[in-house]
Amino acid sequence: MRLIDSEKNNLFRQLMAQGSSREFKRTNWIVIEGRRQIQEALQAKANLEYLIFSDDEKGEKILKDLTENSADILSLLGPDQLINLRSDLFHRLSDTKTPQGVLAILQPKCGCLTDIKQMNSLVLIDVQDPGNVGTLIRCADAFNVRQVLVLGATASPWLAKTLRAAMGSIFHLDIIEEQDELLALAELKKKGIELLALDISGQDIRKLERQKECFGLLLGNEGSGLSVEIINICDHNVRIKMPGQAESLNVAIAGAIALYELSR
Repeated sequence: MRLIDSEKNNLFRQLMAQGSSREFKRTNWIVIEGRRQIQEALQAKANLEYLIFSDDEKGEKILKDLTENSADILSLLGPDQLINLRSDLFHRLSDTKTPQGVLAILQPKCGCLTDIKQMNSLVLIDVQDPGNVGTLIRCADAFNVRQVLVLGATASPWLAKTLRAAMGSIFHLDIIEEQDELLALAELKKKGIELLALDISGQDIRKLERQKECFGLLLGNEGSGLSVEIINICDHNVRIKMPGQAESLNVAIAGAIALYELSR
């Protein structure tokens, strides 16, 4: 295990720079924090670059626990990939107010259009809040939707806030990223996936009669929803019937309800 106890250390400087989009594009590294997220990543055999522990009681406790319960996975990491970081430096690197004593640097498994499979899918178009994106990824995992498409101006699934909201679920799913949503939707149709636009003008989702084995549920921007062009491309336009007085739901809540209905 390597010890880093100086802010002048080259690796520490590089990790501190990870907050910039330029550095992310150069290294393709992301930072995940906390025991649960890291255990999920380890179990999913994510591409870990470094596993970093704080040199205090919290870090020592988690290191001991991982050594006892995940020794086979830790053995795959070289000694230079396990790092003991001075606690004040660890706090600077952490993105949370109360760090748990462990974080990991890894390379995300990002898919592209050629990786799209014929399976139930969640399709996010211009969903801008990272918390909503992370929550929806977690909901997809909960309802066994194994493929998530992140399209257009949707917040990156690899931002710290997105990862925290996803609670480790992101490592269980196939994540496809694409700027051109029309191209992505055409590819889904080629795969025989039935496209369902969630929009207030649609039919009651409970009365939907699907024609194909696999669906793709489309969710749009928090404010403007899905465009008319996107809705017209879809096979069905569906809504969640609301007997109360609220006009709309948060996109993450709406997505969760729709995924539940489709899983029944």
